[in-house]
Amino acid sequence: MLVLTEFRPVPGKALLSALRPLNYQVTEASPDSTGVNTVCVLSVEPHRVVKSKSTPRSSHRWVEVYLPGSDLRVLGVHVPNQTEVWDKRDFWVGIEAFARVRRDRRTVILGDLNTALDEDCEGDPIREAVYLKRMVATGWVDAWRQANLDKREFSWYSHRNNGFRLDHCLVSPTLSPAVSSARYRHDVRGEGLSDHSLLCVELSVNESCVFAGHDD
Repeated sequence: MLVLTEFRPVPGKALLSALRPLNYQVTEASPDSTGVNTVCVLSVEPHRVVKSKSTPRSSHRWVEVYLPGSDLRVLGVHVPNQTEVWDKRDFWVGIEAFARVRRDRRTVILGDLNTALDEDCEGDPIREAVYLKRMVATGWVDAWRQANLDKREFSWYSHRNNGFRLDHCLVSPTLSPAVSSARYRHDVRGEGLSDHSLLCVELSVNESCVFAGHDD
């Protein structure tokens, strides 16, 4: 499964065309958008789109799908930055509401959260990290941190070259034992294919399923 953030439908057509032989089912958050970053979710296993009551106003950055074959719900998101016109805190309120309802079910929240805990920041702490802290406190698991314990890596760097780990895969408590591995591919960022590193997470859900999310 792939979650692509900062996805734009028009230039993204070439990417989707290249992926077509792999037979992914594709769901774009806002396929008619032009000039606006959206989210695109692709899965080999068939999925259906779910409309959530907690969807934020900036719904073009939110895709929720359900994979009945694995009894798995995946929320692909691109949280707005605080400098954007979209309301970052409103978006986080939506994620929190979603997380409360889905805490006891097999659920993954994956994407660019534009948020990092203090230990994952080289620059100033991110104010909205309070939302992420609350989710961890209520049992949601940072898959990369669970797999890498005391390591320190960054998935994005600011113009001051300060590192931040902004890209996350959060799994509900019931799914945490299914995390087999989690790693960042920094070569994607190093080669200029994206300004973010690629997050790859493997979950043992019935059979091994690989989830990956990055910026288009």
